[in-house]
This record gives sequence, C-alpha cells and structure tokens, in this order.
Amino acid sequence: MSLVLGPIHHWMYGKIKTTEARESAIVSAFKTKYGAEADKILEQVYKKYPKSTVNKPLEELLANKPIHQGIQSLIVEAETREAAMIAAFCAKFKDAATIAAEAAHKYGISCGKEAIKNKGLTPADCSNTAKVFEVMGEYLCDGMPCDRGAQVVSESEKSTSWDHESCVHELYWKEAGADFLTMCNIVNEWIAGFGEGMHSHIGYKREKALATGDASCLSNFTIKS
Repeated sequence: MSLVLGPIHHWMYGKIKTTEARESAIVSAFKTKYGAEADKILEQVYKKYPKSTVNKPLEELLANKPIHQGIQSLIVEAETREAAMIAAFCAKFKDAATIAAEAAHKYGISCGKEAIKNKGLTPADCSNTAKVFEVMGEYLCDGMPCDRGAQVVSESEKSTSWDHESCVHELYWKEAGADFLTMCNIVNEWIAGFGEGMHSHIGYKREKALATGDASCLSNFTIKS
C-alpha cells in the first residue's frame, strides 16, 4: 500500500470492524435470548457465510488483490453475513428483529463512549451535533469514499441533518434474504445509540427512508430539550 492510500484503507478497515462488532453484539443477544437454538442457526449461517477474519492484518487480508476491490469485498462480506444472520433469526423468531435492534442500539452507545475516549473529545464537542455526525462517520460504514454516502443537508451545534439518494447497503441485504426495512431499522438504532453515547441530550430521528418507500433518506441529530 502506498503511504498516501494506506491510511485511507486502514480507516475503512476500522469501519468494517465496527460493522462486524455490531454483528457480534447482535449474535450475543440472540444467544442470550434463544440459547441452543441460536447455535444451530448460526452454524447454518456460517456454513454459507464464513465467520470474520477481522483480527488479521489488513495487508494479509488483501494479499495480492487490488486494494479498492479488496476493501469492497470485505464490506460486502461483512454486511451480507450480518444480514443473512439476522434474516435467519427473523425467519425463526417473531421478536428477533426487536432483539437485534436493541443490541445494535446498545452497541452504538458503547461506540459513542469509545469515540469520546479515543479522540479526547471535550463536553462541548459531544454536545455539538455537527461534531457528533463528523465523528460518527469514522465508525459507520457507509460505502466506499467514492460512493455517495451520507451528505450533509444542514449543520449547526444544535441540529444536523443528512440525506442519502440511494442505499449502499440495500443490495447486500436483499441478496442475503433480509428485509430492507428491518436492516434499516437496526442500523438506525446503532446511529441513535452512537449519538446517545456521545451525549445524553443528542436525539436522533429518521425523517425519511428509502426502506419505507420514500424517494430518499433524511436523518438528523438534534439537541433534546
């Protein structure tokens, strides 16, 4: 990897690892809720979608692959496996989507708190919605840098909104057999948790969503009164 591109791809790898850690948090919640049945379902899922090798160095994972293609393949693997796992549990248990969303929210809170420590953020930083959105972008995998991910519509200390014209996750989720809205809800719970983890007064709202039939997505962080 070049000295110029290396940091960007390691930054992306960190976001991929956040996705995989969210999957692990949801798996743990399913195991707690469903016991031995969870292990049977996971065994079948991982036969088709092998477990992550996230602990390996990025250079080893990419090996001789083109860098961009290699990073993209890691994103596809992580998001497809998470969706397939959630789809499998939702097919078996009526409350699985709720369990997954709750686990994603809880994990989001931990990520927000981790971000404060890792970046040495001040209380003022954590109560600034524009800053919270900026920091979240270092954790949430929202496609490759060349994709049109979240675009800021308006930003200030007290309210920051962003939109998506397309969903970079939709194809992977649907190919894994997962419900589009269910997966959208889970990711949005993680986002809400992240904001909450950074500051208890940060509120999150999904105003519009492609998954609900809207023409685009619109979300915002605001300071709760």
